[in-house]
Amino acid sequence: MQVRHLALEEFRSYDRAEVALAPGITAFVGANGAGKTNLLEAIHLAARGDSSRARDDAEMVRWGASIGRVRVEVEHAEHTRRVEVLVFAPATGERRRPRRWLLDGAGKRADDAIGELKVVAFFPEDVALLAEAPAARRRYLDAMIGQVDRRHRADSREYQRVLEQRNALLRALRESGAPAGEARRSAELAFWNESLCALGGVVADRRALAVREIGPAFARAIATFTGGGTLELTYASQVEGAAAQERSAGYRRLVEEKGEREIWQGTTLVGPHREDLAVSGGGRPLPAFASRGEHRSVVLSLKLAEADWLRARSGEEPVFLLDDVMSELDPRRREALVGALPADAQVLVTAALPVGLPAALLARAAVREVTAGQVAAGRL
Repeated sequence: MQVRHLALEEFRSYDRAEVALAPGITAFVGANGAGKTNLLEAIHLAARGDSSRARDDAEMVRWGASIGRVRVEVEHAEHTRRVEVLVFAPATGERRRPRRWLLDGAGKRADDAIGELKVVAFFPEDVALLAEAPAARRRYLDAMIGQVDRRHRADSREYQRVLEQRNALLRALRESGAPAGEARRSAELAFWNESLCALGGVVADRRALAVREIGPAFARAIATFTGGGTLELTYASQVEGAAAQERSAGYRRLVEEKGEREIWQGTTLVGPHREDLAVSGGGRPLPAFASRGEHRSVVLSLKLAEADWLRARSGEEPVFLLDDVMSELDPRRREALVGALPADAQVLVTAALPVGLPAALLARAAVREVTAGQVAAGRL
């Protein structure tokens, strides 16, 4: 799998850009603010439907424009697909417009286009992934699974809808002043309880399975970067189970146990929205003892394990998007990362200067200079 061509219109700092991409490694080199990260962000948006930086679609539209467009041509072993996504910046007073997706020129739902291109991305913001609130790691895990499982994307959305409806009902029951025991017998609450537990079991089971499956590759990657030591990757769940049905049953027991407290607090205390992807060493959570550099190495190990998992699930090598990944790695870890990248993978990497990239990577890379809104065709 590789990106053959990237086209941008009114996206971030680009008016218009057409970028042909070769197999193997491409290094985008240029000053800060030149637009290197914007190229990777555009590919990430088309692949996974989200941005590591933008809180709103309007942030991705070039200043003064109303519509931004990203188009990528994705080459698979036996066919080529064209994925396009349009993002909108509504004028003052206008309603927010949803993204528009196209696949080979035909309008599609997001679910039909997301996952056509599979990527493993490292942006500077990812360094904090393991130190942030658990919600960030849940999003990461769901996005990873969602690249190869459309049902998980749909079930996760439906679970979020059920959660919002149940929380609204819990607040209403709290404000009604009815005794907690009577409120718990509400037929409406019983309906949302069952929906929450059934969907929660499915979502949590897929997450737990994915974490178990990436564990061996994560351990190998950790050894590559650290030269030793053991870190444990686990899915920290409220319930255990060998199947989704067992997890659902566990959630039902917890809902019964915490029902009155949930009404009193007006919020749902049970379900996969309260769970976490955890990394620990010697029984201690990673954030309690790791330096920033160690965090970076662990996150890179997680990404390499993700790539291994995606390859096993899809039969194709994902595309690597590495934004300024070398700047905080020491020389040994830089070389370790280059050696860990699959030889047949397409790798798109950014750096301020060519000298900031390992010699082993530069020897294999097509180097493209990026200036304000322009991407050079030749090698520096």
